[in-house]
Amino acid sequence: MRKIENFCELLYTSAKLYCEKKAFIFKDNNGKICSVSYNEFKNDVESLGKILLKKGYKGKHIALCCKNCYEWCVVYFAVTCFVGVVVPLDKELPEEEIENILNFSQCDVIFGDNLTLKKIKDENILKINIDTGIINHCSNFSDMLSEGKNLDMELKEQKQKDELSVLLFTSGTTGMTKGVMLSQKNICSDMVSVVSKVEITKDDVSLSVLPLHHAYECIAFLMVIYCGGTIAFSKSIRTLREDFASFRPTVFVCVPLILEKLYAAILKRMQETGKRRQAQLVSKMAPLMSREHRKKAFWAIHSFFGGRLNKIIVGAAALDEKIAGDFVAFGFDVIIGYGLTECSPIVICNDVRTPTVNSIGKPLDSAKVKIIDKDEEGIGELCVKGPMVMLGYYKNPEATGKAVKNGWFMTGDLGFADKNGYYHITGRKKNVIVTKNGKNIYPEELEHYLLRNPVIKEVVVSSERGDIITAHILPDTEQISLRHRENELTASDIKKAVTEAVRTVNKKVPSYKNIRDIIIRDKEFNKTTTHKIKRTPENGNPQSLI
Repeated sequence: MRKIENFCELLYTSAKLYCEKKAFIFKDNNGKICSVSYNEFKNDVESLGKILLKKGYKGKHIALCCKNCYEWCVVYFAVTCFVGVVVPLDKELPEEEIENILNFSQCDVIFGDNLTLKKIKDENILKINIDTGIINHCSNFSDMLSEGKNLDMELKEQKQKDELSVLLFTSGTTGMTKGVMLSQKNICSDMVSVVSKVEITKDDVSLSVLPLHHAYECIAFLMVIYCGGTIAFSKSIRTLREDFASFRPTVFVCVPLILEKLYAAILKRMQETGKRRQAQLVSKMAPLMSREHRKKAFWAIHSFFGGRLNKIIVGAAALDEKIAGDFVAFGFDVIIGYGLTECSPIVICNDVRTPTVNSIGKPLDSAKVKIIDKDEEGIGELCVKGPMVMLGYYKNPEATGKAVKNGWFMTGDLGFADKNGYYHITGRKKNVIVTKNGKNIYPEELEHYLLRNPVIKEVVVSSERGDIITAHILPDTEQISLRHRENELTASDIKKAVTEAVRTVNKKVPSYKNIRDIIIRDKEFNKTTTHKIKRTPENGNPQSLI
């Protein structure tokens, strides 16, 4: 472990320690696997920094809006180390929203790919294309890099560790976005604290599939660079199986929805090969087996992930305990954490040496966490204090004042700490349903129980018409079909399966939490880029209108 307070220290110490070791591996347009060493990465970062400074962009805000790729990482470091403020954006945002954020955040330059740059109509912003091909009125990334390599100029490092360096726009589940201002000290302090718990090493290969503009995936990228590991870029979620085979990662950072889909694919394969019953019996014995024996017993599953995967790091939403427990039984380390963009982003995380699957772990050593306004069950709002807490919301002192009080960030998340000091999240404060007799109902709790039933694919629980608890459900028709085999599946069959699933949950909870109404959907809910369902009116959550 080495102390790091800014990105230049991170870049130069890693380049010195790991030199010619592979920092990045990826496939080119022809499917050939390419690699970039730590020294090559450092040189490219310096070259881009030089040309941006020569063009007069010192101190400017520079947007980064493209797919996950090596060029994204070069821009991120070049801007933050030598030039100004980087503004990573979600490439999936609508054209109008991208334009609005660019104007609001006062960006003078945008790095993008072919698809995103075509959305930008503003002629006053310099557009730099990281892709091959020519787009009118756009500069080319590789040309700029070559020009920068030929410049003989001294670079001055940006070491103002407490100043705005990264401006992130949150993809909130309510559709409301704010600009989160983070310093290099915010991010670096968080990164070092997480590494001490997760234990990434120089021998690790991390498969990157989540969007890098999101704070969660970005901190994972920075952790790997800090530790001297290798980052492999997946082209998309659709190519994951192929990417596991090609890159054979040892670390996989994901959100629950991705892991749940992989889990479903594994179970389906077991069902087809007649090995599901056998796997269930072996998994019951897993607690008595060493990790190596579990890995051998479930080698078919490990080969699905390339054969070398050890750590699965999960965050951004709640993971079903059964799925987490099964992956542990299969021989993987499952590390669950909790965080927010405003906290750079990790606050609470499981330690790889003492992991649990039924909690989000304990706070980082650098974080103070307290729970305020507890109810009769000990559930209250989580508040965070520490070097990872943001500088504030961009151009929004009113929102900053509401969110940060006496140095404590009010997360808006509800939870509790158990007797052993492990934390548990029960839901969002703004989503709580308060009944007429003063009882609190947490929609996420009911959703969690419902999703444990295989016939339910997605669900949002809300209150409608007073105290009536309603479940908006997308059924898994494939799972329901398995029960009917030769018979054709009807709407009545689907309704019956879903109703039975809801009835089972109602038996587990007090009567005031019972789901009284069911709305069956025929299409998926709208989601954020980290695959969290948006709690908006069109997704069946009228509470968001209040």
